[in-house]
Amino acid sequence: MNTDFDISNPTKLVRILYHVLFWIALYVLDVLIFGFGYANVNGFITIVLAEVPPQVFLAYTVMYWIIPQFVAKKLFSKSLIFLFVAFLVSGVMGHILFIALSLYGREVSLFDVPQIFVRAFYAFLHACIAVVIKLIKMWYENERRVSEMEKTKLEAELKMLKDQINPHFMFNTLNNLYGLIAKNPMHAQESILRLSRILHHMLHQSNRERIPLQEEIRCIRDYIELEELRYPGNLSISLNVQDNVNGLSIVPLSIFPLVENSFKHGASEMIKDAWINIDFSTFKNEFVFKIENGKIERTLPENGKGIGLNNVKRRLQLIYGSDHSLSVIESPESFLIILKIAIARMKVTERTVHETEVSYSRG
Repeated sequence: MNTDFDISNPTKLVRILYHVLFWIALYVLDVLIFGFGYANVNGFITIVLAEVPPQVFLAYTVMYWIIPQFVAKKLFSKSLIFLFVAFLVSGVMGHILFIALSLYGREVSLFDVPQIFVRAFYAFLHACIAVVIKLIKMWYENERRVSEMEKTKLEAELKMLKDQINPHFMFNTLNNLYGLIAKNPMHAQESILRLSRILHHMLHQSNRERIPLQEEIRCIRDYIELEELRYPGNLSISLNVQDNVNGLSIVPLSIFPLVENSFKHGASEMIKDAWINIDFSTFKNEFVFKIENGKIERTLPENGKGIGLNNVKRRLQLIYGSDHSLSVIESPESFLIILKIAIARMKVTERTVHETEVSYSRG
């Protein structure tokens, strides 16, 4: 059964009640505002009551037939034609009621065109109030529907991008561990321990809306320790964390892929003297993250480069919009990424104890 016309539906009964109350309120308001200016108040009440049916007819014809059938489909010529027809019909309806109830106070012909237009005009004025309210309601519902669709789409896209981060990281790390097991089992065990801590962070923190920035930093430290096992004596890393970033929060795994990208497309491809500089700080009203790594000069473009970086760009754009900027500066010898986020968008979190150092350097 079509619930649009199911009067047994409680929701429809409530809507009908709202509509009845609206017309009663409009009728009472009309009487209160204009009725007491007439010598015969009772006569005015009857006049206003006789004007209600043509008003209701015109309003509902416009709201539930002309707008959805013609205006919504951009058939504007037909919309104007049928609106004029409905306008005339409401005038005729009101005119007949006035004659039947002897409200003119004089003899009036059934085909009195000026009086028909007068009745139609009064019906139109009051019907406009109902139509405007309906249009506002339709606009609000449409905006809410669009907002919900955008929110659903955003959540789905964010989930997809986040799900792409974890397999990307796992693929790289498991490849590293495969080669390390045969060369150095002790280091392989330590790598597995580091990996388990990172995966714990991904599993338990990535579903949260915000996490303390220091938790993201701690995950990055574990990742650096994991990667350093692959570069004994051939990697210089500088990680600097200023005190003024304490208390800030961030969307989980927003920065981690940038660090992973720096290793994958920088340190892992340099035969010697690989280096990475990482800096967390604030400047004025912005949080600033910088990561720079050395790189080899290429003569041919690298296929597939920057999958993680592209994901981060898209994710940050979806979450922070114009409240962030991500700059990529590439030269023949280095690759620099500068991420800035408005501190106002980084909710202050409750202070918790973190076992992190303010500055870390190994090389």
